[in-house]
Amino acid sequence: MATLIFHSMAGSAYLWTAMMAADEKGVDYELSDLVLGSEAHLRLHPFGKMPVMQHGEVILYETQAITHYIDRAFDGPPLQPADALGQAQVLRWISQVNAYVFPVMNRFMKERLVRPAWGFEVDEAFLQSARDPLRLQIRLIGQAVADGGYLVGDRFTLADAFLLPHLLFFGRTPEGAALLKATPPAQAWLKMMTARPSYVGGAMAQAYVAFHALTGDSAPVWTGD
Repeated sequence: MATLIFHSMAGSAYLWTAMMAADEKGVDYELSDLVLGSEAHLRLHPFGKMPVMQHGEVILYETQAITHYIDRAFDGPPLQPADALGQAQVLRWISQVNAYVFPVMNRFMKERLVRPAWGFEVDEAFLQSARDPLRLQIRLIGQAVADGGYLVGDRFTLADAFLLPHLLFFGRTPEGAALLKATPPAQAWLKMMTARPSYVGGAMAQAYVAFHALTGDSAPVWTGD
């Protein structure tokens, strides 16, 4: 049996973050598929979210708690700085991703690529309203990684693991690709992150390859200018 069990649907972006943290620490794991909203799911996570981590008798939900546990419970390279300010900066970025980046980037990607592929109507008003928040997010990411190469300091942290799935898949949209091209530090960060062994051999990379079948409309609804 693997050291960790992740209970989740395979396509969860937050599952990929948790898996990446485990891979970076060198901790083996397996996936136990969940049916969204099932009794089994709600017994593990009362709010019906994913993933849930199991380590022996320890069961944790909420990805920030899961990744913190993985970092502190196992040997391997530290995924958080030792100093108070560095830890605070990692927590700030995780909070920004959860509160601002995920709701906008994830929905934008789905409106641009997933909904058209399934024949659903696209919320054009949302696509237009997302332009300024997305431009701000990419600008802040670019500024953060311009010096040290990572979101916090000069090495990989949990902050990077939280951002990667959202920026990666947003970059598949014409608008995301344009914003990344206009922000070289953010584009370089994404290239560096997708070269890490924890990405190359992981479920996120497999999902990203499969995602290329969803092309959507190639004409941007707005530009990054």
